[in-house]
Amino acid sequence: MRLHQLLVVILPLAVAACGGVDMANYDYRQRHEVTVESRKAVATIARPAEGQALSVTDAMVLTDLAREHLRRSAGPVVIAAGKDDDAFAQSLAARLADAGVPADRIQIAVSETSGSATITVPVWTAKVPECGQWPDRVNPDFRNENTWNFGCSVTRNIGLMVSDPADLVRAREATGRDANRSVDVLTKYGQGKATGAEAEAQASGGLSTVGK
Repeated sequence: MRLHQLLVVILPLAVAACGGVDMANYDYRQRHEVTVESRKAVATIARPAEGQALSVTDAMVLTDLAREHLRRSAGPVVIAAGKDDDAFAQSLAARLADAGVPADRIQIAVSETSGSATITVPVWTAKVPECGQWPDRVNPDFRNENTWNFGCSVTRNIGLMVSDPADLVRAREATGRDANRSVDVLTKYGQGKATGAEAEAQASGGLSTVGK
């Protein structure tokens, strides 16, 4: 049998074999996913004695909670304190506001406890896949499929490095960039033109012509 006759026989068989393969298995993103969940960072701070300031440790805890809210907030900050600790709760709210938490994102609730306040900060967290598992054999099976771990480390690293896990599921609000300038840049980019502003026609190191 000649070579071209052999190819004529093999090619239809190869196409038929590919038709029975689930192509979804080729996309590693469907096998290894990063899921985003809402969890709560909780801290309980005891009310200091009359005339005493908040301890250094508790002040650092408040700073860390404020930073977590600003970085990956999933809801308002809730300060739960007893009825007799309302002034203490208000002072904690003021500290959080000084640390950057917007006042309208701080809520004060009444709890049954006394002598302390519980601060709850809902935050987004990324649940990353566990790599290094080998449920399938890795020896050749002539299906030309990726191994189970293919793409796992890339997906895992993305989930570990993202600053705000919510960015993986929704876009952030637009910044104050000039819309007209944005449209001009994107239009030029699509046309293959330079997108930067024109440089001043002046020799490097020359004197300024302002005022002449």
